[in-house]
Amino acid sequence: MVPLALPVVFFIQEITPMLERISVNWERFVESRAREAYTAAMVELGMLAEKHIYFRLLYTRCFGCISVNGFDQAEIQAIALDLKEFAKQFSETRKQVEKFLECVLDVDSAGREPQKQAAKNYHHDQPRDPELFRFEPIPLSFEPVEPDRCAPVLYSSAVRDMIDYSLRSCVERGVTVRRCKNCGRWFPQTGRVSAEYCERPVKYGEQRCREIGAFRQWTKKQTDDPIFKAYRKEYKKRFAWIKAGRITDEQFYAWSEKAREEKKKCDREIISLAEFQQWLRDLKI
Repeated sequence: MVPLALPVVFFIQEITPMLERISVNWERFVESRAREAYTAAMVELGMLAEKHIYFRLLYTRCFGCISVNGFDQAEIQAIALDLKEFAKQFSETRKQVEKFLECVLDVDSAGREPQKQAAKNYHHDQPRDPELFRFEPIPLSFEPVEPDRCAPVLYSSAVRDMIDYSLRSCVERGVTVRRCKNCGRWFPQTGRVSAEYCERPVKYGEQRCREIGAFRQWTKKQTDDPIFKAYRKEYKKRFAWIKAGRITDEQFYAWSEKAREEKKKCDREIISLAEFQQWLRDLKI
């Protein structure tokens, strides 16, 4: 029984290679009892477990096959077969999901009306393109999930059921998606429909794609701004004077403070660009 909360489809790109590596490491563990292979598989399973409850259950199963009494040989072999088949099916499903996102939900290529695009791409319950995701009946209930609240509950025997439900829910609710311009992964347009960057944290850093995108946009805007270019050119020249011994640090910072004030006047159109450039040339400090 799985409450339907976090859609799997929005991190399907990163899950697929992780599952393939987990399957390879688990198979190596079965064949050689290499402890490092087991550890590598469990580390990535733990990362998946943080993304969705389905993978938490998978993690628990894999963890439980080893106890103080040793290995459950039959279980670890059964897990190896299941992981291999799971990784294969997930890889195939990923291709269908990618096609569905592009043809039905992508706000840039399919537009802002998923219902119309779904009707256009499907004939009854069959996709017109065999590469599109194929919907099937899923075991769905509706029941209390917490005090005073009911919600859909999926009795899933496979992760494909959750992907199926996530896609149909996006169409029903009119949720569109877009590829992040930084990481290239899909993200839902739940806030501003003009958003071009997702909220995922960047690998090996604390920044998020949205923050990096904002910085890039600011940098591009400044690079194209003739006022900023004039200020920056003079700034770099005078900064080099410090190393050459022509001015002191104090003189440079005094100039910089005055230059920023004049730049603000130019930004507000109190003075013209030509007047700002002349001021930069004439100021001696």
